[in-house]
Amino acid sequence: MIKKTVYYTLILMGVMILNVNAQSLKVPSASDVTGTLNLPDDKEGFKKDFLAALDPGSDLGISKDNLAKIATKNKSFVSDVMGIMGSQLSDADKLTKIGAKNSDLNKFITSLLGDSAAGKYFEKINKQLKPFKTKYKLAKMFL
Repeated sequence: MIKKTVYYTLILMGVMILNVNAQSLKVPSASDVTGTLNLPDDKEGFKKDFLAALDPGSDLGISKDNLAKIATKNKSFVSDVMGIMGSQLSDADKLTKIGAKNSDLNKFITSLLGDSAAGKYFEKINKQLKPFKTKYKLAKMFL
């Protein structure tokens, strides 16, 4: 009887350990994105889709003045990212530079809109970026 209890306890613990390991998050490294940080052939389509994915729309209650500021910053951000992706830098260097640009954009949006509205903006943008990431195979760049 004791052997069966120990045996079942070990099996249960093994299943729990496997379940915990399955829920771990993997942060991409530079080697995970090798070759994925190049500009796609359709550069204009990429630029148009990228800008469209970053557009907050009018449903978040952002003022027209702030929408104009965000649009200007987004255009600059997309141009910078495209310049980085089109450069001859290594993928690790590209990832570092794009991460810095992303951080700058996040700080700008947060200072412009405040934490609450910025959170809603980023949530909406993440949803809009999903098909973009798949279409251009850039998911790892934005993780």
